[in-house]
Amino acid sequence: MFFARFLAPLMIASASLHAAAAVESERQDNVLVEGSYIVTFKPSTAAARSPIMPALPREQLRTRAPAPFGEHTTGQSKDGLAIDLDIRGQVASIFDAINAAHLRIDAAEAERLRKDPRVLRVEQNMWGRTSQTVQVAPGWALDRLDQPLPPLNNQYIYNANGDGQTIYILDSGLDLGNAAVAAEFGGRATVFWDVNGLGGLDCLGHGTQVASAAAGTTRGLAKGATLIIAKITTDCTGNSNTATWTLAFNWLAANAPRGTIANLSSELRYVNGACAPAAVVQGVEDAIRAAHNAGIIVVVSAGNDGCDTANFTPARIPEAFVVGATDFSRFAFQQDARTTFSRFGTNISAFAPGQQVPTITFNGQAANSDGTSFSAPFMSGMFAVGCQVVAPACTTEPVANLYAQLRGIGVLGSVVNPGGGPLPAGTTSRFIPRAVW
Repeated sequence: MFFARFLAPLMIASASLHAAAAVESERQDNVLVEGSYIVTFKPSTAAARSPIMPALPREQLRTRAPAPFGEHTTGQSKDGLAIDLDIRGQVASIFDAINAAHLRIDAAEAERLRKDPRVLRVEQNMWGRTSQTVQVAPGWALDRLDQPLPPLNNQYIYNANGDGQTIYILDSGLDLGNAAVAAEFGGRATVFWDVNGLGGLDCLGHGTQVASAAAGTTRGLAKGATLIIAKITTDCTGNSNTATWTLAFNWLAANAPRGTIANLSSELRYVNGACAPAAVVQGVEDAIRAAHNAGIIVVVSAGNDGCDTANFTPARIPEAFVVGATDFSRFAFQQDARTTFSRFGTNISAFAPGQQVPTITFNGQAANSDGTSFSAPFMSGMFAVGCQVVAPACTTEPVANLYAQLRGIGVLGSVVNPGGGPLPAGTTSRFIPRAVW
């Protein structure tokens, strides 16, 4: 029981938390991305070769520098692949870990490719949205995470800080040129990549809030972890698309060391919070599975429309550690309340605080944030401090074992519906505190 070894002398960390004015967040419902498709190919056989060169073994990749973020490792020519596929368009990315590619083509070309005997499926790229609703007021989340039994004591007590562990934050960026933001991370954060081809600055706030919950010096759970920031959202919006998600996890599968943690606080959802039809992109799921199988710990937010996770990528797959949100209500002896917006379902691994979570925003000012976006980074931080304590287990054990061990720390039956009733049938009712460490 790796994560059960967290009993150790305790240290106390305190933080001064300030309320921020409420800010209504922008909402963006899913739409299809015109002229953009993820095409997955059938595996090679003796009779037919896949157009995608197979990914190089990780053992071979260790002997050379990692590929630039988002690039494939085989050296296959994108122009050559376009010629091979005979497309009127462009190959934007090659996903060697999942035998797929991102193509910029029109609908007619996509339909033609669906009939190509080498093609397994063609999925139109979709816009996703950071899993955020509003920013509101004060501070209780870290206090709750280190203290399973009431009353709260206004202290965050811990014996490990995630030192030596790495968390990739796939979100809206970070502005380390801002002194207040830089101070919150104490030199532990690096902006690594920006889908816009710029410097990864966060002009929305969401990415900074997520990073500060995961590993901020005053507001984060893993106060010593290293953060690598990949800006996956367009410009100053909270919008990213499934091709970019696929690109990120495909790269992590080939290049990131085992035990790396990746946090995705984004979701697919439909107009007005509709729960159907299902929003599923199998290319994204394949890429997350590839990263999971390569030893990457993938933590994702459950989503904020109150629906069942079973209907949505990536919250429906077991290779993702899916986190729902609780509020500050408490019932009976040890029961936290699911927020009204948090998704539920059998694939929820755990619940964590997700309402009025103290964070900092893009300019370094104190903020308080609502959404499963901020529950997920608490669990990313939880993995970081856990992996520090049980090193080197997180670099040697299958990720599925690590998921099971962390779930084992949680208490079943400790989360209820808003108002105190039982969660929807089949939903895992588990809150994971830090106090056992």
